[in-house]
Amino acid sequence: MCPLNTAAYPDALALASSSGLTVGSVAAIQKLHIQTIPLGESPKRIAYQEATSTYGIITMRNNNITAPSVSTLCQNVTDSSDIVNGTDSESRFKKDAIINSEVHNLLIMDKKTYEVLHVHKFAPTEWGLSIFSYHCNEKDYFVVGTAFVNEEGSSGINAEYGVEKWGFRQGLR
Repeated sequence: MCPLNTAAYPDALALASSSGLTVGSVAAIQKLHIQTIPLGESPKRIAYQEATSTYGIITMRNNNITAPSVSTLCQNVTDSSDIVNGTDSESRFKKDAIINSEVHNLLIMDKKTYEVLHVHKFAPTEWGLSIFSYHCNEKDYFVVGTAFVNEEGSSGINAEYGVEKWGFRQGLR
C-alpha cells in the first residue's frame, strides 16, 4: 500500500494484493471508492511518476504457471535475461536452475486508462526489490533495485540498481 495524491486521485491509496492492483480514494463521507485492475501476477512494489502520468509496478509470477497475465500479453516488451544467459562458462546460474524460478517484471502503466504501456522482464534469477521515480537534469526515471538470487545454495545474493527512463515516444531504455 502507498499513498497517492494526484489531480485524478486526491488523497488516494494504491493497494497491491496477490490478485491485482487497487486504486482508491476516501470521499468526504468516508466511503472508499475503488477500482481493481487484474494483473494475473502479484504486484510487489509501486511508484508513481507525475511527469509521465505513469505507474512503475514491480510484479512477480511463477514461471511454471501458463495462465495469461499483463506481462505475457503486452506487445511492448524488453528483456534483461541476456545478462544471466551468457555463453561464457562463468555464467552466474545454470539454466536448469532457472526453469522453476519466479519471474519478476517492471510494468509501466498509464495512470488514467490503466493500460500497460510497457513490460520489462528481468533476468530469470533477477528479483525486483524496490522502485522509485527520480527527476534529474530535466528527465524522469524509474530507479529499480534488483538482486540476483542463487536458488541452488544458501549463499550468493548480488544486489544492483538499474535506472529505467520512460518516455511516451521512446519507450523504456
